Amino acid sequence: MRGPGIPRRLCLAVFDMVGTTVQAGDEVPSSFRSAFSTMGIELSDEAIAEIRGRAKDEAISELLATHGVDTARVPEISSAVLERFQHHLRSRYQSTAREIPGVRAVFEFIQAAGIPLVLTTGLDHDTAVVLFQSLGWDTLGLEGMVSGDDVRRGRPAPDLIRAAMRLAKVSDPDSVLVVGDTAADLEAAAVAGAGWNVGVLTGGQPRSRLEAHPHSVILESVRDLPGWLALTGVVSESRA
Repeated sequence: MRGPGIPRRLCLAVFDMVGTTVQAGDEVPSSFRSAFSTMGIELSDEAIAEIRGRAKDEAISELLATHGVDTARVPEISSAVLERFQHHLRSRYQSTAREIPGVRAVFEFIQAAGIPLVLTTGLDHDTAVVLFQSLGWDTLGLEGMVSGDDVRRGRPAPDLIRAAMRLAKVSDPDSVLVVGDTAADLEAAAVAGAGWNVGVLTGGQPRSRLEAHPHSVILESVRDLPGWLALTGVVSESRA
């Protein structure tokens, strides 16, 4: 436990992927629409926005229930919709995945400070790997990646963050920085007890929504993170 007057030391950075470090294009919404349309359900933009950042299997079950699917049939239908969603999304990401501008410089800044960096996503493992490799991030020497398949509960539960901590062998959540683009990301970081809880506006959820949840700061983009970390003294010039 940190004693009085001893400053926190950043020991782990946990970054969300889609919307935070990966451009949130139309890939996820179009994949949801395609998967649900086969069941005769047309999703609105509002319905899709509401479940951004959530575990995809949980989000699909919730959307089916709110669109009048019989409760007893939700598990079976959800499985089929999830499979269609994943197939469509993997195909899209192989050709359309794009980084948030400046994200590699952010990764380099974090790594230069000697801080392990773990990526997290609510996507399933196979889809996350397709995305990771399409971006060429498998060559960057990151600490690792945690996908929705690796945990029991998706966001806003803190399971992804805690799995990232185990991967990096970090036990104190107060030494962890979490960066995400959705309300679910901020909620998960708060429940996990993260020392720094940073929201970014590149995922499509408005500032007003993010500011309604616990946060350390809301930035326009992850590219602004190094400046904020240096300005606040979280990462000193000597570490970076």
